Amino acid sequence: MSQISLRDAIRIVRPEYVFLKLKPNNSIRNNNTHKIARAIASLYKNVLENIKKEEVMATRILGKQFFIPTKVSLETSAKVSYFIYIEKKKVEFYFIAPKQHLSVIKEKIGDVWTSITVEEVDSLPEFGKDATRYQLAYTKEDALSLNVDRRDNDLLRSTLNVVDVMEDGDRAGVFYNFIPASQFSWRSTYKHTIEKVKSKKPVDRNKLGTSYVFKMAVSFLVGTVDAVTSVFSDTKKVNSESPLESLLERLNGCIKISDSTQRKATANILDTQIIVMSKSDDTLRQRNNAKSLARTFDTISEDNELTHRSYKGEFKYTDRLLRGASVNKIGDEECQSFISIAGRDLLEQHNFIERVETQETEVPEDLQEGVMCVGINRYRGNDQQAFLSNDKEYKNLTLVLIGPTRAGKSTLIGNLSRDAIVVGECVIIFDYIGSCQLSSEVAALFPASQRLVIDCEDPTKMQGLGYNEVGLSADPFRQYDNAKKQTTQLMSLINSINADDTRLSAKMERYLTSAALVVFITGGSIRDVFGVLQDHKARGQFIKRVPASQQENLTEYISSLHELDEWKEGKKEAPPEIVGTKEHLITGVIDRLNKLKANTYMEAMLKKSTAGNIDLVKELQKPQLICLRMPETMFGTDGERDIYTTYWITKLWLALQIREQDIGDRTKLVKVNLIIDELYQVENTQKFLSDKLSRLAKFGCKPIISAHYLNQIKHIRDELRSANASYMLISGCDKKNFSELESELHPYKEEDLLKLPRYQSLNLLKSKEGYARFITKLPKPIN
Repeated sequence: MSQISLRDAIRIVRPEYVFLKLKPNNSIRNNNTHKIARAIASLYKNVLENIKKEEVMATRILGKQFFIPTKVSLETSAKVSYFIYIEKKKVEFYFIAPKQHLSVIKEKIGDVWTSITVEEVDSLPEFGKDATRYQLAYTKEDALSLNVDRRDNDLLRSTLNVVDVMEDGDRAGVFYNFIPASQFSWRSTYKHTIEKVKSKKPVDRNKLGTSYVFKMAVSFLVGTVDAVTSVFSDTKKVNSESPLESLLERLNGCIKISDSTQRKATANILDTQIIVMSKSDDTLRQRNNAKSLARTFDTISEDNELTHRSYKGEFKYTDRLLRGASVNKIGDEECQSFISIAGRDLLEQHNFIERVETQETEVPEDLQEGVMCVGINRYRGNDQQAFLSNDKEYKNLTLVLIGPTRAGKSTLIGNLSRDAIVVGECVIIFDYIGSCQLSSEVAALFPASQRLVIDCEDPTKMQGLGYNEVGLSADPFRQYDNAKKQTTQLMSLINSINADDTRLSAKMERYLTSAALVVFITGGSIRDVFGVLQDHKARGQFIKRVPASQQENLTEYISSLHELDEWKEGKKEAPPEIVGTKEHLITGVIDRLNKLKANTYMEAMLKKSTAGNIDLVKELQKPQLICLRMPETMFGTDGERDIYTTYWITKLWLALQIREQDIGDRTKLVKVNLIIDELYQVENTQKFLSDKLSRLAKFGCKPIISAHYLNQIKHIRDELRSANASYMLISGCDKKNFSELESELHPYKEEDLLKLPRYQSLNLLKSKEGYARFITKLPKPIN
């Protein structure tokens, strides 16, 4: 066997350390930080546990095979430190944790402070050699405890009060060094101290001081007097203290063994070193700041207390043991006072403390990947992309964007459109706001081959008013069904044309339905429908065109149309003849037609044939952006604009139905993302969409609706709830929006919405597990 040196045979492995910066928020509570101390204590390993075999050699002795280690590694024990760094206008909190145990420490930090943000940083603030340093040590033996009260935050509060006496440029810090230690001898050590307390013996930690020597002398004298008295006295000792005993008790501090000390018997013990540091251009202020920090530990004194004395040593934050500094055996509950971070009250008092203004929650796993990205979520110092659900059952559900003007909605819509089209989806934008800036901005993101702009203002490209997507079918039943569908959409359009919010009477609806069916069954247009109602000659012509195969389907409707004929008796034996129309029977329809024609563009569309119209059924199956541009200058009133948008929404709804009927297989339907900005401005369009909202998903259409606040879309508001809609509340939106969704947004509070930084969003998104609540920074504009 070849020989190797001891250095080669034993490899010393020292732990690597990671610096963790903690950012608090208003929901922080310090009631359970003792759990972090317990986690640190659990990192203790004895020497044998730290030895790892790296290489072994097989050998035979007396016929038996043995494996002898030839190389071993010795892992040196690790520690964990907590550091509070303070400036006049800055307070930071750090953990120094061993890399091999990082997951344990991070998990426990997240368990104790559920909403905290943890970031790994490269370095910590340093103090030079000339900084003032004090170490903190118990005045009495380790078994006696400091005050333990999970309800208060007194030590940290006192520590942060030092900023009141600091000046710009001053720096200070408190460094807690926690070293996992063996618990083996603790119980016997504890018991020994408690027995000394009960027998009124001094328990000072400093055994060399004159105070301790004097106490021991008095204790010895008391013991001697008691012994002599018991020998020469025949009576039992009365339960009254002698003057010497009273003196001794006062000298020892009248220790009564508090509940904190009693619980320390079973506590997890950590070897702890505490150093306070101060640096300033002013030497006197530097020293005073350090003393002020050291004296804050008086707030947690009880059976024991921490006192300070100068520390001249130097150390690195990663040193396991700080040379020359006192080591205190601190219980896990005592550590709770040390491992503390600013919560709501301290953050409000010291508003300069770096913090996370809003709560942080994690994005569900199924929303961490998908197609349409809603931004970056930051959770405990880590960034993760968030997406709308791509689940086949949820991907077509409605998304509602709520935010004020210039909040970033247009940029978000552009990003969502780009994401959708890249994966082969279709996006259609209803744009009737201003001069259609939204659709112009989004269209600029795509090449001409991926966009279809329907410019309703351009007379040369004007579409005819009608539902050409239906087409004609040789199958009588299919053609009859097509005519019915067109009639339904026309009825929705006509009923939207009214100022007094009333529908047509039942009789007038019957006449309109009859005319529409007779016209549409023969391939006529909406213009022809009104012609049939008003002109007896046109009525007769279209009735004659009804094919024999449809006579049975239309007999009832043709009879209704004949009721409109106005007859004139013929002369002598000549038969009566039709000379006109009983217009009083269709007054409501004519009134609505006049309102329809009041708008120049609608009137021009009504006169134009649908022969050259775009076929939406085909266009919706293409991965492209469809911009339906309707500038406000087209309309004299809001009512005219509402009529116009209602027509297009009925046309789109019919195209979706025809597409699904033609293709059949829903998996082959290209997803259509319908974007409507400021839906509240078109009331009847909103009502129509409300009626169809829960059905759109079945036809492969996802509505994306934006508004300034939820109350603006009052007609669709209740339907959104039943349709499993998702919501994005963008920074700057009114707090009333939060009130509308308060129960669903728990654990977020109103102040979380109000404190959202610009271009961030509080999201309530549908996921596989129900609704997910988290905050995202919106995607950046596309260059």
